[in-house]
Amino acid sequence: MYFSDRENGVATRTSEEISIPVWNGIVSIFEEYKNKNYFSENFSEICSDNNQACGFDGKLFEARLQSEVPNIEKPIQILKNTPVFHGFGDPDEKKIIDKYATLDFIEFCHNNIAEPTNGSYHDFFKHYHLTFKKSEELESNFREKINQTFERNGILFYINEDGQINRNISEAMKPLINQIYNTADTRLNDLVKLAYDKFVLPKIEDRIFALEKIWDAFERMKTYYIEKNKRESINDLISLVSNSNTEFGTLINTECNALTAIGNNYQIRHFENNKIELTDKKHIDYLFYRMVSTMHLFMSELE
Repeated sequence: MYFSDRENGVATRTSEEISIPVWNGIVSIFEEYKNKNYFSENFSEICSDNNQACGFDGKLFEARLQSEVPNIEKPIQILKNTPVFHGFGDPDEKKIIDKYATLDFIEFCHNNIAEPTNGSYHDFFKHYHLTFKKSEELESNFREKINQTFERNGILFYINEDGQINRNISEAMKPLINQIYNTADTRLNDLVKLAYDKFVLPKIEDRIFALEKIWDAFERMKTYYIEKNKRESINDLISLVSNSNTEFGTLINTECNALTAIGNNYQIRHFENNKIELTDKKHIDYLFYRMVSTMHLFMSELE
């Protein structure tokens, strides 16, 4: 941790944009690993004498990367963070980095890390022949460097131990989002987990999908007592969680009706032209957190 973090606290992590300085930081980490042959197992320069790996083949790496991440910045290099003047008129706008391509690039790198070991020395070409093995230490070191770059720049993304980019969520909501439920309805449990797993991913499409799934879980939960009709079942659920507190039961009933109306009127469960489309990430997060709070109240009682 740097002095400024200790003195002033770490930067608030609210940004979802990749600036040029952040891109350059990621490229510098890539260069460090590339120069140490940490990506050379799957992208090997091959010795012409004996067909053994002897280094890193950058063209092979970029060819595969571009086939899997078509929008990646090409070539992979440090960029200038200044407008370009042509001697007249207005300068060109500053370059915009493709956020999702950059995050895919990070995952691609993480998936191809391996520790090289020098084998026999090839005196004629003055290089070692290399063998490789998986290294959790190298992967962990890579994640730490990437995550420090994100943290220092107030970016809410991070790369987890599985090499997947996730986004930090509200500290207050983390205990709920990380909750695994074990009710008698396994399909209900699975829907909630699927919603949670998708919600922490970076793309807005994943968050919208998560919103749909948490609403699907809510509608299924209403029929938890399968021997009763939907209205009777949800009334019994409200009675269960209100714990004989009539006023609180009324509050929860009002909230459930409101959430049902939201699901019907917005493009969450229905997608007709007259339904309201959700395009703002903050609106999606708000509705998801609101539903999660209600679901947690019910699901904890049902376990």
